[in-house]
Amino acid sequence: MHWMSKTQSRHDNINNVMTKTNRKRCYVILFGGFFVVAMVTSHFVNMRSLHTTLALYKDSSSHRPEFDLAWRQSYGFFDDITNENWQLLRKIALEHVNHKYPRRPLTHNPAYDHRKIKYFNSAPAWWQTNYEPNFSCQFEKRVGNNTNGDGPKWVCDPHRIKRLAEVRKKKDPSHPGCVVYSIGSNGDFNFEVGMQNEVGKGVCEFHIFDMSNYTSRIPKELERVHYHQWGLAKQDPNVSTPALGNRYYGLKDTIKLLGHENLDVIDVFKIDCEKCEWVTYEDWLADGIPLLHQIQVELHNAPPNAINFFETLERAGYLRFHKEPNIQFSDGSCIEYAFIKVHEEFWEGKNFTKVL
Repeated sequence: MHWMSKTQSRHDNINNVMTKTNRKRCYVILFGGFFVVAMVTSHFVNMRSLHTTLALYKDSSSHRPEFDLAWRQSYGFFDDITNENWQLLRKIALEHVNHKYPRRPLTHNPAYDHRKIKYFNSAPAWWQTNYEPNFSCQFEKRVGNNTNGDGPKWVCDPHRIKRLAEVRKKKDPSHPGCVVYSIGSNGDFNFEVGMQNEVGKGVCEFHIFDMSNYTSRIPKELERVHYHQWGLAKQDPNVSTPALGNRYYGLKDTIKLLGHENLDVIDVFKIDCEKCEWVTYEDWLADGIPLLHQIQVELHNAPPNAINFFETLERAGYLRFHKEPNIQFSDGSCIEYAFIKVHEEFWEGKNFTKVL
C-alpha cells in the first residue's frame, strides 16, 4: 500500500482556495490560579505494539544482542548503545527530579506566585526552576542551513534518522522513508533545508503547515516538500471525515487529509504554533496518530497546565534531551524543548504520582 493516498492532489489544491491570513494564534483559557494534574489515561498514550513497530526496522545484519535493550526501547533508533550504558541512561532519567520545589511546583509561575519581583514571578523564573533535560543524545545537533539564531532545532542524532529511512525503504519500497511534519513556518525554511543537508536529498518527505501562503519562499533545493495552508487546532471528536478548505484542522484530521492513516512513524514533529501546543498536545498521542519519534516544540509562556503537558508526555515515554530559552524574541518566556520517544517500559520502576 502506498503511504500517500489519492487524496494528496486534492489537499495540495487547498493552497489555491485558501485566502491569505495572519499567522495562527491559539489562546489558552485558565480556570483560576490553581491546577490539578490529571492522571494520564490510555486514550492519550499511543499503545502501538512495540514488536510490530520493530519488525519494520530490524536489520539482522547489524543488530546484536549487546545492544538489544536500547534498540527495543527506542523503537530501533539507538542500535549501538550497549545494554550497560542504556541502563545508566535509564538510571539518570529515573533519578531525575522535575522541579526545584517538588511540593510547590508552581512556585514562580505568574498564575500562582503573587510576589511582585520578576525574578520570583515570571515565566522565565518558572522555566529556570522546572523541567531540565533528563536524557542525553550523544550526537545531538542543532539543525539548520545556518545553525545560529532563531529557527534551527535540536535533533537527536540525525544520522540515525537516515539509517532508519534506508531500513524502511529496503523493507517496503512504497514507504516514504523519513517523514517530517513542520507546523508553523512563518516563511522560514532554514530547519527543513538543514534536515535535508543532514540526511541527504530525497531521504525525507517534508510536510509544512502555516496559515499564510509562503510557497514562493520555499528554497528550490528543498526536495519532496508539500505545503499545506492551514493551522493546527484541537481535534474535534465529532469529525470523522474532514472537509476540504478549512482554516484549521486537528492532527487526526490532518493525518487523514494527507493519507497517512497507515503511516507507522513521523520522524520529526516540529511545532511552533504560538500557544496552540497547550490545547493540542493530548492529540499528539491519540489513537490513530503515527508514532512521533522526535518532538521539537517551542513552548510559549508558562500556563499552569504546562505541568500536565510535561507529565503527559513523560508518561507516554518522551524524554527531554534539550532545553533552550528564546532570549532574543521573548526574554526567556518561550522555551524550545526537544523530546525523543522511548517505549513505556523504559520507565519500569518509576513511581508516577500527582505533583500537585
